[in-house]
Amino acid sequence: FLNGFFNLPICAMTIAGFELWVPPTPDVYEDGLPIYEVIGTDAQYVQFPLRPGRQVTCFSGAMAYMSDGVKMAAKLAGLMKTFGRLAGGGSLFQLTYTNESSHDGYIAMTPDYPGVIIPINMSTSGKILALRDSFLCSTISVGGRETDISGGFNPANSIGAICCSGIDFIVQSLEGGEWAFLMAMGTVVTKTLAPGECILVDGDAVLCFESSVQVDIKWVGNVSAICCGGEGVFNTTLTGPGKIWLQSMGIDKMRKLFPPTVVKKNQGGDGGDGGGDFEAE
Repeated sequence: FLNGFFNLPICAMTIAGFELWVPPTPDVYEDGLPIYEVIGTDAQYVQFPLRPGRQVTCFSGAMAYMSDGVKMAAKLAGLMKTFGRLAGGGSLFQLTYTNESSHDGYIAMTPDYPGVIIPINMSTSGKILALRDSFLCSTISVGGRETDISGGFNPANSIGAICCSGIDFIVQSLEGGEWAFLMAMGTVVTKTLAPGECILVDGDAVLCFESSVQVDIKWVGNVSAICCGGEGVFNTTLTGPGKIWLQSMGIDKMRKLFPPTVVKKNQGGDGGDGGGDFEAE
């Protein structure tokens, strides 16, 4: 078994239904031009060739470059939707970029932090629940269908799970539309959970999951495991049916490696500038 396992190419390594995530093949226009292209290996771009009249939408700060004929419009989209968007980590305004020229154009989006871009075909997926700040952008179909991005509550089954699962109380909700693009860090793997199938994960490893997946918590072990294992008190459990996306180095995990530094100003000093020495804690 081991010999066969290690002879497999990396892209084929699957254990218990896990799959190394690779970008899906995008839809194409009638002449074969892809609707999007993911460029780079880390801190990627997602570039959209825009036919006249085609649109993409994003939050503030995502646009990296675009052709001259592409124009931007900002909208609030109603009080409740705006509030939900802000709660989910989005910006006050949702931006729509439209190719208003008579010839083909282009636009590119990039994440707020070094990472990879995860396209999700929303026309074949159900409602997706993602970590806050995960949404990057989405396409708008020719018929005007666009992905609805709002804030939702942690879908955990109990108060304890809501507080201790490692998943924020407010999550980002994505539903409908064509293609949506999320920001992730590290290596991404996916798994489709069968009905009743349960997996234990670190809350920081979760990127997103289908809304049919149930969230709960489970003790990591006995008292010695809790006190000395270094894995906290609870593990997060995800129970199918539904698809999950896991990342090896989420932004919250990265932040824990670089705790904020408090800089204190010492009182006194003999200089004429009225200042003192600074020290970091």
